[in-house]
Amino acid sequence: MNIKKKCKKCSRELPATLEFFYECKIRKSGLRSLCKDCFKQDRLDHLASMTPEYRKAMKKAEVGRNRHVYREANRKRIAKDRGVYHQKWTEKELLKIYGSDCYLCHKPIDLTLPMQGALSEWSLWIDHMTPTSRGGENTLNNVRPCHRACNQKKYNLTYEEYLDKADGLW
Repeated sequence: MNIKKKCKKCSRELPATLEFFYECKIRKSGLRSLCKDCFKQDRLDHLASMTPEYRKAMKKAEVGRNRHVYREANRKRIAKDRGVYHQKWTEKELLKIYGSDCYLCHKPIDLTLPMQGALSEWSLWIDHMTPTSRGGENTLNNVRPCHRACNQKKYNLTYEEYLDKADGLW
């Protein structure tokens, strides 16, 4: 049985297969209404019509919607660059295990604050007890929630070194 499908744009009759049409699960036929050639051309035309400002805004919106995915990818990339072990984990898991208090100053972290800009020094940042720059792994056993200000004060010291320095200086 040779079923044909007509492309809505170019009006060509093509076999209704995945060779000529992309899959679309919400359609009754299971295939898009445009053939692959017309669909690709539509995407290229759409991309060409976008201004650089619009593309930047769209990317920013996508990163905002999928912030957890981008953060995880960044942690994985940094661990790979530094040659340390990386375990997949989320901020939600971290907060469930260790709570929402800063492990350095023991004050609550305001989870509603942005990571950049005004008041961000009291927002949630992730700190490695043994920094990845010094061979620490990127695992749930080595990370803790803290304030941005506390994390920057600790810099690349291990937790023990920070405590020793804190006793003497702060």
